[in-house]
Amino acid sequence: MKRLKREFFSHHPQEVAPRLLGKYLVVNLEDKKIITKIVETEAYGGERDLGCHVGRFGYTRRTSLLFGEVGYAYIYPVHINTFCLNVVCHPPGQAGGVLIRALEPIEGIDLILKNLNKSPEDYAIRKLLNGPGKLCRALKIDVFLNGYDMIKGEKIYFLEGENIEKEDILSTPRVNIPYAGICKKWLWRFIIKDSKFLSR
Repeated sequence: MKRLKREFFSHHPQEVAPRLLGKYLVVNLEDKKIITKIVETEAYGGERDLGCHVGRFGYTRRTSLLFGEVGYAYIYPVHINTFCLNVVCHPPGQAGGVLIRALEPIEGIDLILKNLNKSPEDYAIRKLLNGPGKLCRALKIDVFLNGYDMIKGEKIYFLEGENIEKEDILSTPRVNIPYAGICKKWLWRFIIKDSKFLSR
């Protein structure tokens, strides 16, 4: 299965986010591989989007990644030891990214359970990766991977995965951005509609 190329991410996040559904996110840990399918994403679209760090804070040392080359990881903390994974994507000269909100585990479930300190008996598989903070804990993604090249790197990258038809994709308002004004009503959250692995 081929890896996604950088050009895939050279478009507005609103376009990239639904196209990422069905793609595989791969993480290499402890000489083992975790393979997951992306089932939920959110687009964050630059300076006019008050839900995006660029729209809220402008160009800063932290947000500079969102203005930079596409295909890189943009990772930030939301609580102590809780992080969110975004991939930088935007047309040339713009800024933005896509948040990975939920994943379906494909391979490496034993390692995911170990990372979450869970056993198969006390945790439903569908709940392992059903939230941006949880999936980062399960995949050992933290700020040390901020700025990591997800196109050429080997620790974390994307594969072509599965094709999801447009009729199987739903769009909704994004989650947990009460500060975003009118932007919080934009239908920039994208899900595979029949997936059991969504965040909500």
